[in-house]
Amino acid sequence: MKKQLSLLTAAAVIGCASQASAQGLLNIGRLDDFDRSVPLAVTVGLSAGYDSNPNSSSFDTNGSTYFGANVGVDYNTGDRRTAYNFGLVYSPLYYVDAPPNQNDYIHNVRGSFNWRHQYSPRLTLSNSAYLAYEVEPNFGIGASVARRNQNYFYGYESLAATYMWTRRLSTVTSYTLFGISYESDDLKGEDMLSHTFANEFRYAWSRVDTLALTYRLQLASYDNGLGDFTSNYLLVGLDHKFAPRTTGSFRVGAEFRDRENFGSDTMPYFEGSLAHSVSRRTAVRWYTRIGMESTDIGGFGDRYSYRTGLTANHQFTSRLSANTGLHYIHDIYEGSSVDASNFDEDVFAFSLGANYNIYRNVTLNAGYSLTVSNSGNEFRDFDRHMFTAGIGARF
Repeated sequence: MKKQLSLLTAAAVIGCASQASAQGLLNIGRLDDFDRSVPLAVTVGLSAGYDSNPNSSSFDTNGSTYFGANVGVDYNTGDRRTAYNFGLVYSPLYYVDAPPNQNDYIHNVRGSFNWRHQYSPRLTLSNSAYLAYEVEPNFGIGASVARRNQNYFYGYESLAATYMWTRRLSTVTSYTLFGISYESDDLKGEDMLSHTFANEFRYAWSRVDTLALTYRLQLASYDNGLGDFTSNYLLVGLDHKFAPRTTGSFRVGAEFRDRENFGSDTMPYFEGSLAHSVSRRTAVRWYTRIGMESTDIGGFGDRYSYRTGLTANHQFTSRLSANTGLHYIHDIYEGSSVDASNFDEDVFAFSLGANYNIYRNVTLNAGYSLTVSNSGNEFRDFDRHMFTAGIGARF
């Protein structure tokens, strides 16, 4: 698996070098927005805060003060025919009173590269690459575990070709490679790599409605070999423009999963998203996914998950802005191969942040986040509060 993930890293880097959201959430109603108004931006920042439960423990919840820094770069360029953007951020943390099983210093790195090229009036090629080495659960990708458990590496690479057969009929053919690798010994067996091949037929029913028929083939392998599976998805969907500033994308159907060790199942599948811009000052996005996921607990063959989330950003004045996010996950763990009972689990995550520009490019920021896990397995119950404040600059 380590070799496979190295190949994934190389593939993403090659994609970046030559041109530059998976069963994760990156691909649900994804919009290829390329902001060329600010071609190059560099950001730096310092922060301090308090973490009430650094290792997401059910019993040992000793908190700790922490200090952080970040440095990042964003680059956007292109024209109507070809556009691409690149982003990279490094944000280390230092915990003053880290728990015994956690390092004092924590390193977080995220990088992305997206490009789009209109090869001809009929054919458009696009690519999306995302790499992360981080410790916090990332609810935006929907692939990592919901509790902090040492660093993990996540990689995502998706290449798509859109071809217009007629003014109304088009197809989108894509290949997506994604994988995740955990440093924690407890999760080593859950390291996985997935290949997804997809083809979607799209029919422009009207100026605001596009109908879709989608087929996906997913091949997934795990380090422990227990969770390996092959899934076929058959979905129907609708992309709808509710208003000039409001769009939605929905897919519903069934997943036919064949596992090497836990038999076969057919389960309903749904994914949807809404993007709404109240004005140039406010943006809201909602997503939902319902379907089977990797269990992230050894010995369980099934995890059927309900994920939903809402994020919002608002610019109150030219100086003051705020952002918030609310995520909910309901997991059903079944098919235990060991002497363990099936159980359900609910995870709630909330965040709230504010930014104030004291100068044109210097910003004060503050934030709060809450994560709560209510589980049928008492060893997975926890709650965690994080407070942070800092200063940043953009050049």
